[in-house]
Amino acid sequence: MIALGIIGAGHHAQALRGHGAPFGDIRVIDSPGRDWRDIATDPELAAVLIDLPGEAGLAAITAALRAGKIVISAPSPARGSAELAGLRAAAESGGGTLLPGGELTHGEAARRGLAIIAGPEFGALTSLYIAIRQPRGPGDVLDDLAPEAVGFINAAIADSFPSVRVNAGALFGGERDSAVILLRSAGNVVVTVELAKCLPASIPAPGLGEVEIEAIGTNQAIRITPLDSAVRIHRDDGNDVRPWLDAAVLAMLGEVMAPQAGGLDRAARNERLLSAIRAAA
Repeated sequence: MIALGIIGAGHHAQALRGHGAPFGDIRVIDSPGRDWRDIATDPELAAVLIDLPGEAGLAAITAALRAGKIVISAPSPARGSAELAGLRAAAESGGGTLLPGGELTHGEAARRGLAIIAGPEFGALTSLYIAIRQPRGPGDVLDDLAPEAVGFINAAIADSFPSVRVNAGALFGGERDSAVILLRSAGNVVVTVELAKCLPASIPAPGLGEVEIEAIGTNQAIRITPLDSAVRIHRDDGNDVRPWLDAAVLAMLGEVMAPQAGGLDRAARNERLLSAIRAAA
């Protein structure tokens, strides 16, 4: 049995707190009001979900890695090479393991979509489109939304991205509230990402918001809409629907039972692409 603590109040943390069903070999220990420093270093906890933004989140992840914990984090928990080096040093000194999480890479619909893209029936991936839309409000879309998109892109495409173009601006009364990102991978996969804080308050957009993902391969194409109930597969000879149910955080917990090395490398790869996107903006 693995004991897992929760730090933060983001929607992954809230989903975990409100799940209400057993987690098998994981025992979730919630400690409302307890200081994150105590949770990150608690010797009774083998793992922690850290859903805390900004510098506080980075500090909590660093402390937990130094304390030898399995840490579920955001897709890109560090900003820049210096912060990444600090996380790597903390993990090496304390023996901790980083598991970069994320809504798009761990949600049921997206996980099924990634499995389809990787399958032989799909053929070679030629293009990928991702749109993430949230209600109008404060915040920079490259900071708030791009990490999720980049996490999915790097899960679907193993190549580097030598071509990065970004057109970002303020279209809906916010700061940098919209962006279009165009990427071309070393293997000539074309990626288009649209990010916007544009939705009126009357449109329900829980969690990450309104998300659309389309991928085109040489044999098949798929459309993933995580707020719907299925992944849709399109072929010349007909269509198929594969339902999904669970919240993304449950898949993140599943990785705790068999944590894989390389989480810091995944986080570094996400940060490299995000840095290129920020520089191109």
